[in-house]
Amino acid sequence: MAYIAQINEVDKEAGIFYRHLRYHCLRFQDYILRTRQTSSETNSLLVNQTLLHLSSLVPKSNLHHEPLRLDVTPEARLRALNSNWADIRKDNDSVKIEFVRLWLMLGASEDVHRVVDDALESCADSLEKQQQPDYSVKKSAETVDLDIGEPSYVVWKTAQSIFDALTHCRGCSCHTEHGLGAKLELGTYRKPEKKVDKTPAVRSTRGSVRASRGNCNTTGGLDFDLFLSMDQDHDWNEVRVQTARKAVGIQLPGEVSHREAGVARGSSKVGVLCDPIARTKKMGLQRLVLKLTSGQLFNVRSEKSNFEIDKTAEPISLSQCLEERPEFFIEKVKRILSLIVSCAVLHLNNTSWLQPGWGSANIKFFQIKSCKTPLRPFIQTQLPKTTPDSQPVVESDDGDEYVWDDLNSGHQCPSLIALAVVLIEVYFVKPFKRLAENHGISPVTDPTGRGRIPLMDVEQVYSCVVDEIPKDSLLLTALDNCLDPGLWENEEGATLDISTLKSRIYQNVVRPLENYLACGYKIPLDEVDNYARDLDFGRWGQAIAGHGQDGYATAVPPWVLTPSRTPSPESMWASAGPANNHSTRPDLQSRGHQYTHLSPSVSYPASYPVRDTDTLSNSEISYAASQFFDDEMGNGGFSEVAETKRYLAWKSRYEDVYNQFISPYLPGPSSSEPVRVAILDTGFDRDHYAFEAREANIKGKRNFYDETKKNVPDRNGHGTFTASLILDYAPDVELYVVKIADKENARPDAKIVANAINHSVEAWNVDIISMSFGWPSSDFDGYDSLVDAIDNAYGKKVLMFAAAANSGARLGRAYPASSPHVVCVHSTNTDGDASRFSPTAEPNAINIATVGESVESAWPTLLCHDDQPDPKRTRSGTSYATPIIAGIAAFLLQYARLHLPENAAAMLKRKDRMEALLRRCAERGPNYSPRDGYFYVELSLHGHNLFGQELDGVSRDILRALRI
Repeated sequence: MAYIAQINEVDKEAGIFYRHLRYHCLRFQDYILRTRQTSSETNSLLVNQTLLHLSSLVPKSNLHHEPLRLDVTPEARLRALNSNWADIRKDNDSVKIEFVRLWLMLGASEDVHRVVDDALESCADSLEKQQQPDYSVKKSAETVDLDIGEPSYVVWKTAQSIFDALTHCRGCSCHTEHGLGAKLELGTYRKPEKKVDKTPAVRSTRGSVRASRGNCNTTGGLDFDLFLSMDQDHDWNEVRVQTARKAVGIQLPGEVSHREAGVARGSSKVGVLCDPIARTKKMGLQRLVLKLTSGQLFNVRSEKSNFEIDKTAEPISLSQCLEERPEFFIEKVKRILSLIVSCAVLHLNNTSWLQPGWGSANIKFFQIKSCKTPLRPFIQTQLPKTTPDSQPVVESDDGDEYVWDDLNSGHQCPSLIALAVVLIEVYFVKPFKRLAENHGISPVTDPTGRGRIPLMDVEQVYSCVVDEIPKDSLLLTALDNCLDPGLWENEEGATLDISTLKSRIYQNVVRPLENYLACGYKIPLDEVDNYARDLDFGRWGQAIAGHGQDGYATAVPPWVLTPSRTPSPESMWASAGPANNHSTRPDLQSRGHQYTHLSPSVSYPASYPVRDTDTLSNSEISYAASQFFDDEMGNGGFSEVAETKRYLAWKSRYEDVYNQFISPYLPGPSSSEPVRVAILDTGFDRDHYAFEAREANIKGKRNFYDETKKNVPDRNGHGTFTASLILDYAPDVELYVVKIADKENARPDAKIVANAINHSVEAWNVDIISMSFGWPSSDFDGYDSLVDAIDNAYGKKVLMFAAAANSGARLGRAYPASSPHVVCVHSTNTDGDASRFSPTAEPNAINIATVGESVESAWPTLLCHDDQPDPKRTRSGTSYATPIIAGIAAFLLQYARLHLPENAAAMLKRKDRMEALLRRCAERGPNYSPRDGYFYVELSLHGHNLFGQELDGVSRDILRALRI
């Protein structure tokens, strides 16, 4: 409100007052945030004085507009102000301006403003004096001892020298001057320990040496990998820049080597860049090698490229990945990216590589020719234009910088504000703008057009989402420190010197993120750069086969990483009709017919035969898509009965595993908590004998479909069927039943599902949520509230499982199964063959699957008919594979709590760790590969199975899968 008042106040002095008011509010907000984080007591007297002064801004002449007695207390007046502001803050600007004019004393005298301003400043100063800043890294449950020192801080000088040298070489004598873009590879620039080679040295006859990012080159300097583009067609050309140790300030004993001197003598000074780039392009599969000496570039030679990018594919930005490919962001990738980007700020702050307004849109990833996307982030920038005399032109900044400084609360290191934005985006896998919109926050527009986000907006969004980050997370420490202005200034409030600033960035931001990575993954910190290079960002962080040798691996279809918006399932569906078959991807077309030979699945009643999805009309497809709970029902034939028997045998083998590894060890040690599972469905038949015998397992129930009722009766059958499956596969869990739908198989308001998830997390503190339903796309009312509920559950380390869908190859995963925070469950038969109705396995995701055909489970007695009075039914669908996997996950979590260290059980509540263990459960031998693209989970005591060994062996393999 103060910002609106400031920019709309004609009087200059009044504008200054409202600018000060905004700054005071940010200081108060920071005080409250620090108080909560440190669990310290607030100074009630000073807080009350602050509220009194703030409430004095509400003019008495306005009180008659409100029915409340706003003059009772300052708190009540401010509460009413906030309430009214919340109602209109999403309206247009004219409405908000009028509101602020009415409530914030626009037009008040200068004396009144001065009194309030002085009083608020005095309160803020007094409150801050009580909170002495602690510049040490916060202790955390995640902290591990890192036997590693601070990195070298000489990188920034060299990086800036390279930028300056490139700028002075960008001019050319061509008919049209080339526009020169540059991408510099980001990294930690840690130097890996050299391994001593005991073999006799052999002199190489080759003229090139392959260097690694962040390693010292043969001259003792650093190598920088970058890409340059001369034209608007984004034809990116690989370049390696070598630097001498003098250039980077590295002082090593000994004289300059003969090799270094020889390279300097045999190289030619670069006048303009377009010439050597053009020559290298003609050679093919080559990269240009330049050397930086005394601020000038020398053309050393060309050498074979070690990063052969696919020049037909546009580099994809981090912001595009967040928006269009959220499934890329598994936990390991998040932590590695967070560390590398933080190191970019450590090394590139105060250089031209980090332009004002940099963010996820400027961080790019290249696709290589094998259709892989290595986790090698590059920062993109445009080199400044040159004048005819080859002097760089720096565009003037006409923005109102003093206003922007106020919005940043005087933060002396804006790059850290930008870093905090990227860290938040990566953690929540959402663009900052969407996070702000989800919480009703309208970000301030950068008047310079550079896209900067002020500290004021970042703190507002951060305060809304901070509770979703675990309290002991070192990411929280890094974020808090990034956003603390006092940490980045000296005692006089001025900018820190370069050395102190970099040391403080490392100790308070980078080191917590190093710990954040090290506590979860055994990746040597001095090997992070090389480790990341060999991960495929587009395939949930899998290693790129053979990438360390030649950069090539098994091909993935090019559409996986095409940087364009993925069409919604509905549009893909529409394009699959006969008239548009030419536009459908060939791999999906063939997949759609792959399983049509399978027998129909067993089901009841017999009057609902299964039909091949290719024979359905468009209207039937639309009807199927409208169903909330997917079912595949058969005709009760002989083959279906045989399939059911095979399922029961499959289930019996699983029960043998449970009885060997869980039942004998219960109730277990006092520290072993029971696993809590919530199931969101149509309710359940509590009088069914399957539940009467398990009455003690039912710990809670809630009817969100009709909140006037306490019971959760099942008039559909789906909920009874799935709830019984949970108890079949996890007979010792505590089960919480939530009713979100009724007899009609129609989609409820998504807010009902969101409320159910929030209640399960906050009131019941569940470990697992099972959801056998879905929407065909994200285009439905209440989507944002459902996303927020899922994000909150994920932040609280609740495992969520959801049915993929039953649309075969016609549609992709349904939502919420498509959420990056939810484990998507596919269906197979008892042999592990993909069910014909299960969606096509996605090449860039972990496709978890288990038996979902001919599954037998409980059925409500009131829904049984005379011709089949037994309250059991057999059904097929991903809806039924989901509770089976949820039950198996509960078993694995119970196993961890009984037999493994406490930290292993805690780690298993992370989605990526549970997926890793389920994937290990699917593996059969060292040469295992997914069948039909699915990791088929089936547990037995067979020797090839994870549980086909003694307890110690099982525990050892599980810990290995969890990387402990």
